[in-house]
Amino acid sequence: MLTDEGARIARFELYRPLKRGYLTADQLDESNWEPVDENEFRRLWQLEVDEAASSLKHERLHLATGLLLPVWDKLPADYVRVSRICASDGRSLLGREVPIHCLSELCRALGLDQGPAISADELVASVLATGRSVEIGGGEQLTLKRSLVNGRQRLELTGWSAARLDWYKAQGCFTEIIRYQTRLFVPLGDGGSIISSLRSA
Repeated sequence: MLTDEGARIARFELYRPLKRGYLTADQLDESNWEPVDENEFRRLWQLEVDEAASSLKHERLHLATGLLLPVWDKLPADYVRVSRICASDGRSLLGREVPIHCLSELCRALGLDQGPAISADELVASVLATGRSVEIGGGEQLTLKRSLVNGRQRLELTGWSAARLDWYKAQGCFTEIIRYQTRLFVPLGDGGSIISSLRSA
């Protein structure tokens, strides 16, 4: 690599079973890396491969692929991450990642009537992790969001009508009057099952 002044800096590429990185020659000299023979290298490499294979992580990823330039402005502007996924059968996909909370908005922007099926547990996890509101549909156009109440994070529903308040309570939701307004919340422990029943109603 070159510095801003044009001086050359030698660096080494580090290959690992699941990732790769770079070290400059100076960083390598200061590190604990040391030469080993081929048999020892193969043994240590296989140990890391076996450790990675025994601790697999499953994650659902939504990827916008294909010719993206015509629809680039419809993709989330605040989340620009391009990923390449290599499947076990040899297929390779390259595209923009689309977070769960942006899926319904993206589908509407592309003129799709219905987006991909997302489980209630995934919706709850996304709202709690990102703090971004998500539409959950159902009988009314409900939106699930994360709210800070009394110093604790809660799952709150908006878009509900007062006429159906008793029905929401029967599904497991609870209300609280805050600043003279009735607000509707979903218990954190049963969030997934309650959201499922609200979506199917």
